[in-house]
Formats: sequence, structure tokens, C-alpha cells
Amino acid sequence: MSTKHEYSVIGHSRAMIGRWLGVGAGLLSSLIASLAAGAFALADALGLTHQGPDPIVIPVTAAMFYALGHLAFDKWAWRKALVHKVIGIPDLNGKWTCQGTTLDPETGQTTNQWKSIITITQSWEKIHVHSEADASRSNSVAASIIKQDGVGFILMYSYRNEPKPGQPELKAHVGYCELHISEDVTTADGMYFNSSGRFTHGKMLLIRS
Repeated sequence: MSTKHEYSVIGHSRAMIGRWLGVGAGLLSSLIASLAAGAFALADALGLTHQGPDPIVIPVTAAMFYALGHLAFDKWAWRKALVHKVIGIPDLNGKWTCQGTTLDPETGQTTNQWKSIITITQSWEKIHVHSEADASRSNSVAASIIKQDGVGFILMYSYRNEPKPGQPELKAHVGYCELHISEDVTTADGMYFNSSGRFTHGKMLLIRS
């Protein structure tokens, strides 16, 4: 069963985001500690000091805030419109309708047309591109994204394709796809190239559902 894998974003430094998350976690933990100390001091001054067993205090550390902040950024915060525009990563999550055309390697003429539903599952750190066609299905194994200012984005990924049962003329193969995604992230077009079992290539047109 295929799962999400890491992907690179040309021009984007995840290490820098990590440093900012670390700084934020440190500041927040210091703020919480200062507020707690001030609250205890105020309670003592007002004679509200707790009488009886000492309360159980759970230390709130920067590491805890960093872990929570990283999880929130990876799963949710990066997808907010302002954030993903600033960091230069498009939100590609969802289903895309794909119209594919297989081209003759010698003449470039159309030899076959096919359709598939491409489902992209993406977080800040990982991505998975799944294509479901009538005769086969494929899953990405590696990917990269390039931002083109004023133009859009390029999604490049390699994949493994497996024929569905009852398709004896098809063979499992690997391939590479390069998609040029519009700036508003609603359409894409590009090329695909198959090898190691099926030597075909063609073009693809995607529309976001």
C-alpha cells in the first residue's frame, strides 16, 4: 500500500521554517513560565496561597510547543492562503480529472486517448500522487515542486504503474511526469514518459475538481 513520501521544493528551506518554529516555541514557553510565576506571586500577595498538599505542576517546555507547532504547521497552517503564498508551496490537495494522450514516438501522432482521476494528498513535508484509470493505477515514489514567479508551478514526480486484473496486454512499469500548474492552481498540463516495461510517452491535461 503506497503512502505519502517526502518531496523537495526548490527555493524553499524547511530548515528555516524549523528554526522559526523553534524560536516561537522558546518564546511561548518563556511567556507561559513568566505568567505562571507572576500568577503565583500575585496569589501569595493576596493571601490566596493554597493550603494543603502542593498542586501537581506539569512543566511546559519549549520542546512540547515545538512538537505541537510542527504538527499544526505540517497538517494545517501551511495550507492557509497567506502562508503557502509566502513560503512558495502550492496546495495541490484534492482530485484532478486527467485527459491523457499517448503519442507515437516516431511521428508524434496520437495513438491512444485515456482518462484518469488523479488524487493528490499533500502536507508541508510529504506528498502522494495517485492515478486511477480504467486499466491501471499508479502511485508516486518521489516528487519535487518548482515555483515560477508570475507563471505557476512545476510538479515533477516519478511513479510505479500496475495494470488492473484482466489487462494481460499491459505490464507493470515505472515512469516520470512533469506537470505545469497554473498560478491559480486549477489546471495543469504536461508530459509523461514510461520505461522499464512499457516504452510510451504522451501528454496530460488536468482540471481540478
